[in-house]
Order: sequence, then C-alpha cells, then structure tokens
Amino acid sequence: MRKLASVFDKIWARAEERNNELGGQRFHRIFEKKNRYYTYGLYDELTKKWCTFCTINLVGNYRYNIDVLPPEFSEMEQMVK
Repeated sequence: MRKLASVFDKIWARAEERNNELGGQRFHRIFEKKNRYYTYGLYDELTKKWCTFCTINLVGNYRYNIDVLPPEFSEMEQMVK
C-alpha cells in the first residue's frame, strides 16, 4: 500500500510541475479516505478527463502483486505527459 502511495505522490509531483510550467491549475488531485480504503485520482481540467484508483479493489481473495502497478497509474502518467 505504501508503494502505491509513493507512486501516486510521484505522479502528482509531475502534475504540479506541469501546472507551474503552464502557469495555471490544469491538473487537480483527487484523494479520499473512507475507513481504511483510499481513492487516488487525477483530473485534467483542459480535456475534462479524470482517472481514479480505489484500494477497495485490493481486498478479499484478490492477491495483489506488489511488482505490478495498477493500469490506472499508467493512465495517470499519460495524462500528465
């Protein structure tokens, strides 16, 4: 779980750099915590697109592979580029 948080923080740092380059608030951070579940996301104000990842998908019988990042994170990276 910490690895996911650190990867999202890196993506958000790149988004903040892009905001500073463009001189506005193009990207917005989506973060929500309910009980022990987190929702990470990114919203692009220019294209009106958003991408979220909820950690509730990682509970139950699903075995989370720590070496593979969820596809939502790669989608967020593509939004920032």
